[in-house]
Amino acid sequence: MPVPEFTEVADVVIVGSGPTGATYARLVADARPAARILMVEAGPVVAHPPGQHMTWVTDSQERERARVASQGPNQYPYELSATSGTAHHVAPEERDRALTTRAGLFPVGVPGGEGLPAAQASCNVGGMGSHWFGACPRPGDAERIDFIDQDTFDDALAEAERLLQVSAGQFADSGFAAHVRRILSEVLDEGRAPQRRVQAMPMAVARTPEGVRRFGPDVVLGDLLTSRLGGFELRPDTLCEGVVMADGRAVGVRLRDRTTGAVTAVRAAHVVVAGDPLRTPQLLFASGVRPSALGRHLNEHSQVSLLAEVDGLPPEHEAADVGGSGVTWIPYEGEAYPFHGMLVQIDPDTLPHLAGHRRERRPLISVHFFTAQEPRPDNRLVFSETEQDWLGMPAMTIRHRLGERDREVLAYAETEVFRLAKILGRPAEGEIPRVLPSGSSLHYQGTVRTGPADDGTSVCDPTCRVWGTDNLYVAGNGVIPTQTACNPTLTAVALAVLGARALVRRW
Repeated sequence: MPVPEFTEVADVVIVGSGPTGATYARLVADARPAARILMVEAGPVVAHPPGQHMTWVTDSQERERARVASQGPNQYPYELSATSGTAHHVAPEERDRALTTRAGLFPVGVPGGEGLPAAQASCNVGGMGSHWFGACPRPGDAERIDFIDQDTFDDALAEAERLLQVSAGQFADSGFAAHVRRILSEVLDEGRAPQRRVQAMPMAVARTPEGVRRFGPDVVLGDLLTSRLGGFELRPDTLCEGVVMADGRAVGVRLRDRTTGAVTAVRAAHVVVAGDPLRTPQLLFASGVRPSALGRHLNEHSQVSLLAEVDGLPPEHEAADVGGSGVTWIPYEGEAYPFHGMLVQIDPDTLPHLAGHRRERRPLISVHFFTAQEPRPDNRLVFSETEQDWLGMPAMTIRHRLGERDREVLAYAETEVFRLAKILGRPAEGEIPRVLPSGSSLHYQGTVRTGPADDGTSVCDPTCRVWGTDNLYVAGNGVIPTQTACNPTLTAVALAVLGARALVRRW
């Protein structure tokens, strides 16, 4: 890409406004208050403050408008929409379709084909951080990154928890949750370290008089969004078409205003590409930054779900506030327990298709298991040199298949989710363990993975700087190099903490 005539100058350009992009902005601004930081986002502002989670938009019509505005090429309301990632509220024959038409997102996979047929993305200020569930477990065992000093990694995880306002105590008064955890602890806790026993899920959420509200990137950006001082600017509806490189350095970015079509170029001392695991490698490819591992090791975790009835609750807890019971977490334990469990109470009034079949109105819980997959280079994104997507960027094809070991673990998870349902009570009428379509987790990883050496198996170093460059960083779930069963956001933000600190040190 030829070096253009630059019309603006920034110390740091951040491409993407999700949780990891917000982390870079926050930490760089804190360390360098006078820095000129430009954050660009291809999508529009859909909530106020920008980057706010959709659950804070309490007016139903305004929330619908905001979600549609986030749906990229699909600017219309969907007929069906998934809830809790399971679509339990619709009949079984409609569940897969609901998982590919999630409000606020748009499909990027090919339904019914190979790859990740249920893969979704969003296009809005805040990115997926405006739509996520808010679960923030710490990684364990093989999920941890062994080539990063473990004390340093734990410190970064603690900083990520602070930035995202994570807590495990919001639902401590729930009798329903206490009952579920007591039963599961009796059968699962033996031999586990205290921090890996059945427990309340750490969540980036708040309980309010109006219900549970989830935190978005706005809580990370904080006063950067409101202060008239300092040099931070958020520029929505602005597509980064390419990072301009010269002699191993990112010297700037080329931007297109999606409202006017005007193309400008910004000179930058540092560039951070903090898109999702699909569009970050897409932008690097478009920029001519193409290390051999780019787009490879595409990884997620398969999901198994089952709706169960819960027995044995004291009468005073049977009618408890569904939104006030939180999430029960069963941590991943490597080969000993190769999946991560999340159990969420479900409001029976949201399941009309079961209303005529239930023997009695027992409390319901949705049991989800996420199974770790082995990262493999053949699972990858392939970018076109000639075809373009809806934004004019290189079109991508997703190639992803489960390996033999992945299928074995998935089968084990089906057995285990059924076993736990029977321990808690029984599967709901007509329910069997259900493997969701690939991509349903929304947790894609590995496509710009970090690594200990520039040996062709990774895209960036342990500080998230792209190999062979002086000042180009990547961020997001795509940086995670390990197999993971747990929700990846906390890990991705921790890696962004390490990257932002390294950027400041190299200033």
